[in-house]
Amino acid sequence: MNSLTLLFLGNNSLTGGLPSSIGPSIKYLDFSYNYLSGNLPSWASHNLQLNLVANYFVINKSKDSVLPAGLECLQRNTSCFLGSPQYCGSSRSVFASDNSMYQPDDANLGVASYYISSPPRWGVSNVGRFMDTSNGSYIVNSSRRFQNTLDSKLFQTARMSASTLRYYGFGLENGDYTVTLQFGEFDFEDLQTWKSVGRRVFDIYLQGERKEQNFNIKKAAKEAGEASTSYTAVKKQYTVPVTKNILEIHLFWAGKGTCCIPNQGDYGPTISALSATLNTKKKGNKIGVIIGVVIGATVLGLAILATLCVWRHKRRKVSLEQQELYNIVRIPNVFCYTYGELRTATENFSSANLLGEGGYGSVYKEMED
Repeated sequence: MNSLTLLFLGNNSLTGGLPSSIGPSIKYLDFSYNYLSGNLPSWASHNLQLNLVANYFVINKSKDSVLPAGLECLQRNTSCFLGSPQYCGSSRSVFASDNSMYQPDDANLGVASYYISSPPRWGVSNVGRFMDTSNGSYIVNSSRRFQNTLDSKLFQTARMSASTLRYYGFGLENGDYTVTLQFGEFDFEDLQTWKSVGRRVFDIYLQGERKEQNFNIKKAAKEAGEASTSYTAVKKQYTVPVTKNILEIHLFWAGKGTCCIPNQGDYGPTISALSATLNTKKKGNKIGVIIGVVIGATVLGLAILATLCVWRHKRRKVSLEQQELYNIVRIPNVFCYTYGELRTATENFSSANLLGEGGYGSVYKEMED
């Protein structure tokens, strides 16, 4: 036991307290989702990755300050925010094309760890070590442009897990929510080689109920009719009840799919973005529509005025650009196109319209109406 470095005892219905001592070589301990209780022993320090989520521990904020903050809000008997929903913004928020606000998840999680946002609005817990690799990546990045979305930036990073990945929403108003999970496959490209045969398969649970078994991102993209199944956004939506102001989203690898294609450690759940929106009641809907129409009408007038100003400015700018381009190539009637016009003409830069790539970028053919 002196050489033991990892010990995973989560989800085992354990009771009692933690031992007074542990082996000298242990670096990663998972006791999450048991029924353990009592105070934390002195060995529970920052030199150890320790996941104690979903137990009955007594958390002393001053004494246990070496642990990541917020653990008391992830205990089974937590009173955090019950009946008192918290609504907080973030100066680092990311806005999508529909004005949805996303807070960045860039916590440095490891084999057995968790993170609670400050202020505590959401949290994430990870358990699992990638097999046969010492440098398993828990956050992956890509500069590639994702298909089937107007918000490619949301998919250029994703969190991965070797086993169990859980997200929590705190202080939510009780009621039914529309939970939106957004995925994109990084590792298995659409190539006619052995590297493309890898399969990422995992289960999706919401509030403890399994919603998807053997979920495969590429398969879901194909079933949606997408020509490309890698680097393609996949959105899944579910209606979920929240009764105690807390939402739990659980992505779980049950050992299915491949593990080592194209590289060691290419498996396990992954997710790029998620959100939860309260489904407004009928009475609230009526009030919302009235307010929306009044405000919308006022904003519309300002928007029309602003659009006219922008249109005149752009028209003058395009004229200058055409003259500048003519001075370079000496060809009259050279046209300049806006990004929106190019996106429409190429069907959102569809790979089906890609002619080739050169030193100055990609070349697409135009699809005329």
